[in-house]
Amino acid sequence: MSQFGATDIISGSETPPYSGASYQDAQDDNTHTHSPDIDTEKFGAGNGSKLHAESSRASDDGNQAKTKMVDNITILKYLLDSLSGRDKFAKIIKYALDILKLFIEKSKKNLTALDPSVLSYYTKILKNLTLKVALRHPITVIKVLLLSLLKNFDKKIDFISQQLSTFRYILRFGGTPFKVFSLLEKFNNTRKCNFQVDQIKKIWFNEASLREFLDLYYGIFDELDLLYKLKIWSNKSLYSFVSRQESFAWQYDILLSLKNSWLDLQNLQKRQLELEVQLKVQNNALLLSPILMHQTQNDDASQSPIRKQLLNDLNVENKSELLIRRQLKAIKDEKTLVYLDMTRLTFDCMANTSDILNLKTPRGTYAVLSLGSGLTGLVKLWITAKRSLCSSKD
Repeated sequence: MSQFGATDIISGSETPPYSGASYQDAQDDNTHTHSPDIDTEKFGAGNGSKLHAESSRASDDGNQAKTKMVDNITILKYLLDSLSGRDKFAKIIKYALDILKLFIEKSKKNLTALDPSVLSYYTKILKNLTLKVALRHPITVIKVLLLSLLKNFDKKIDFISQQLSTFRYILRFGGTPFKVFSLLEKFNNTRKCNFQVDQIKKIWFNEASLREFLDLYYGIFDELDLLYKLKIWSNKSLYSFVSRQESFAWQYDILLSLKNSWLDLQNLQKRQLELEVQLKVQNNALLLSPILMHQTQNDDASQSPIRKQLLNDLNVENKSELLIRRQLKAIKDEKTLVYLDMTRLTFDCMANTSDILNLKTPRGTYAVLSLGSGLTGLVKLWITAKRSLCSSKD
């Protein structure tokens, strides 16, 4: 096991602190957003639609300008300064090297299979390599040198991959005592309430407690794994048990995170549908408003209270169209992050399942799936880091 759990064990979240324009931010702006231009504009179908279109384009252009203010080097530095970013880069490099190692081994095998004499001449040529020998057997010498280069490169890749794996373990190391302390506080709270059944259910029978337990479960075996790699202890039979329990803990965490991501996606889709319906109803009301206004001007004295209220509602709702569009855009951005997270978790789940069940998969399957997980995780980190940096420049 050389993976992170479904969430970043270091910081409790895979992404850097996100302070960009989320759906909740857009929703909260409902009490603060105020446009003098819209306030002073007379309500009308043509002018209102034109004004909102221009406002939307201006808002989008402003957001794009803010986004362009943060260059890729700044984002890269931001990610490398965070533990989550370092872990993701280390993960991608490690599994990319593992895949490269497989290609090198395959190339070596093909080279010796096509020309078995390479192995017989291998030692002799390397010891007595002269210009005369090179001119007499140029093809064989090239094959032998290529085989020697691949062999040395193969060993270096293997060494770097092992060091990167240990580095990722070190990044995660040290969090277990704090998780134990958190659970001890819960036990203390349970004791203070005299072990009442209602309080016990409230404190322990919830998803937050389950998550804390899984984090502790994973953290204990993950840190024991690191201590074995550092040769602090060396019982191989115990290490086999530790490694398997670490895989189980990670699998439980992945499944729980997939469930939460799915529920988040359903909530976002539901809210998006509600806002789209609200926007459609409002647009239809804008088409109806000129007729009502015309009737009101012709017969203002006989205007009923219901019609007056309807006209007032139309004016108020017209001002919130820009806010609804902002909320829809924020929801779409959040859905993109959720899709990325679900893709990452799916890659992790497939890789870890093959490990737990000891499935006979082609060589390199685990590395390819883990590389896919690392890349999707990095894309999510990149997006959230970019938003965080843009919002900090406001």
